[in-house]
Amino acid sequence: PEDPPQLRDGYFGPCYGEPNPGTLAAIRRLGRLEGLVLDPVYTGKAMAGLLDMVATGALPPGPLVFLHTGGAPGTFAYGDWLA
Repeated sequence: PEDPPQLRDGYFGPCYGEPNPGTLAAIRRLGRLEGLVLDPVYTGKAMAGLLDMVATGALPPGPLVFLHTGGAPGTFAYGDWLA
């Protein structure tokens, strides 16, 4: 691409290993609608950011690709958060 990739780091808080409300909402939404398991440390936060950027029009038009790198085993450590 002519333009370099952009890093958007506004979705990782409050800190490593602690999901935020947007992350938990994205995990529940994708689980309920698509049967996709996202972890609350990486893929959940990334999907929350993607959903927010789509909703606010912050992304250019065109196809989107979300690379899901796994993380389902990590959900077992977050049972209290995900209940």
